[in-house]
Amino acid sequence: MTSAACYLLAWAGTLLDQFAGLPSVGNAAGLTILVFLVREFPRQRRYAQILFLAMTAAGMAGVVASPDPLHLFLAGWRRGAAYAAFFLALTALRDAAETSRLVRRCGQHLVAQPPGRRYAALTAGGHVFGIILSYGAIDLLGAMVGRANRAGSANERAVRSRRMLMAINRGFAVMNCWSPLNIMTAVVSTAVPGGPMRLLLLVAFIMSLGFMFLGWLEDRLTATPVQGAPPETSESWAIHLRIVALVGLVMLLAETTSIELGVSLVAAVTLCVPLVGAGWMLVQAANFIARPGSGRRAAAVLRRRFERYVPRVPGFRGEATVLASSGFIGVTIAGILPADALAPWLGHLPPVAIPMLVPVLLIVTGQLGLNPIAVVALLGAALPHPERLGVSAAALAFSCMLGWGLGVGMTPMSASAITTARWAGVSPFTICTRWNSVYTFAALLLGWLAIVAMHIFSSPA
Repeated sequence: MTSAACYLLAWAGTLLDQFAGLPSVGNAAGLTILVFLVREFPRQRRYAQILFLAMTAAGMAGVVASPDPLHLFLAGWRRGAAYAAFFLALTALRDAAETSRLVRRCGQHLVAQPPGRRYAALTAGGHVFGIILSYGAIDLLGAMVGRANRAGSANERAVRSRRMLMAINRGFAVMNCWSPLNIMTAVVSTAVPGGPMRLLLLVAFIMSLGFMFLGWLEDRLTATPVQGAPPETSESWAIHLRIVALVGLVMLLAETTSIELGVSLVAAVTLCVPLVGAGWMLVQAANFIARPGSGRRAAAVLRRRFERYVPRVPGFRGEATVLASSGFIGVTIAGILPADALAPWLGHLPPVAIPMLVPVLLIVTGQLGLNPIAVVALLGAALPHPERLGVSAAALAFSCMLGWGLGVGMTPMSASAITTARWAGVSPFTICTRWNSVYTFAALLLGWLAIVAMHIFSSPA
């Protein structure tokens, strides 16, 4: 069995587990994703190898300490397979977007905006494109920035490039606060199971708009104005409605599926996103399909796209390692870390301070290279039930969501920071700790206000 087949079987097994209620199939999916990680281990980067070994060892310590080690071992990798399957589903939409002329035309239109509104256009573009392309949105728009940024001296081009790339980076980062098509949704909903995710996603979306406004304001107040004629474009703003409609369609289908079938929103996304991705591929090939024998031609298009996609699956080994290992450790760490382990340490703090510390923790650990996935999974295992600390599940989950978005923007080892740094010609540490620090501090203050408000309004009377 190939590595790609292992990952695809883990995705299929997870869906059967979540939709048909077959935990034994879910356990098999967990073992299959473990086989995938072991097979791909020699081809991993050193950082991913160390992370996999460290997290698996910590999780196995919990398994050994458990009274039912086999059950806990299977449950841990079953959770890991669910996280990895969620990510694999999202790559199907990204694969369709990468060949879309519509996406490229939208990106060219954003880059072609005049200086006065270019930051707002690009941060919105990084936000929306990030939903369907993940950090591929930074690569797409970054390439367009490089092609469009030709006027003026070398210094003027560098200043203009910095402003445009930071707009894209920040828009993408805060998308992680709220998008249901993001692994954040899966991790937070399992780490804080009592959080009302549908309501919190809406509130976090509003907060992401506030964060993007802060980024625009910081750019207007601190950046040196640089003149330069933007590239010409014949597109209108109406072209972006198609991308917004596509994102809305995915969310609507996932929400409807979740309600009608009585499954979690995460499970619904894992099922619906590949279907939408397949539909988008057919739309791209509409001229080819709209000939005699359209059904046969449509099947041929999907078969060719699938054959092109399968060899790419092992390339997702790095993301799968972080996700599956985080899921495993989030379940098994309870074997050595009781659910109330942090209660004596946190019991002396005012209740509202606990959710306020979460974004700080995610920002600081991000500076050390720790992924928010692992940090939030460990928080879910280590914290007692939020109400025992005087905190509502809504406030704790909300703080994880906001902290996730801010942490992504300050993590120099994230794919988004590395990609932005490559287009800017600087180090990822420059992107995060120099160019993004003032903005992140202002966004943290705004996030604290929102967390305090959520704590007040969601705490039991």
